[in-house]
Amino acid sequence: MPRWVLIVVTAIAVLTLGGTAGWYAYQNANYVKSGYAYVTSPYAWVAASASGQITNVLVSTGQHVVRGQTLFDERVAGKTGYISVNATANGVVGNVNVTSGSVVEPGEDLCTVVNLSKTHVVAEVPESQARNVALNQSVDVHFSEEPGQVYRGIVTHIGAVTLTTLSPILQTGTFAKEREWVPVTIALMNSPGNLRDGENASIRIHI
Repeated sequence: MPRWVLIVVTAIAVLTLGGTAGWYAYQNANYVKSGYAYVTSPYAWVAASASGQITNVLVSTGQHVVRGQTLFDERVAGKTGYISVNATANGVVGNVNVTSGSVVEPGEDLCTVVNLSKTHVVAEVPESQARNVALNQSVDVHFSEEPGQVYRGIVTHIGAVTLTTLSPILQTGTFAKEREWVPVTIALMNSPGNLRDGENASIRIHI
């Protein structure tokens, strides 16, 4: 191989490696990234207020409801009339735990109502990078269903404790140190509007 070819190949390899290293250095200096993120929303349980039997289920999973809307009719034990069990908040029905004919007790959970208007993202950030995260930092959010679309958010809460701890190995009395993760909560500035609770996401926090 001619010497000049070897020189050119070596130069290209050095430039490629240098460029790659520079790119990673730039990314690490300017962003905190995590592919471990998910969508979550606050929810409220709708519970029975008296002992009785559910005679009519008026909602189904995924249905939008408003506060005060009747979700179930219940025949109260020992009484001749019926009572209505109403939604305690606006939102979407997450799950229904009873069917017509179910016998219920006071305080028994009948269904959940998820408040999708307050949806946010929780990301797990490596402890080695958590020191670079601060409140109100800008965040790029990618959702699994729309991989090419970027949504904006801001950091609203940083966990005070990690998600993992030292774990025992085979009852030997020794411990293995695991990688620790810090939960970071992100409020969405814009949203696709069709997010599902638990949906996967990835994030990039601007340092």
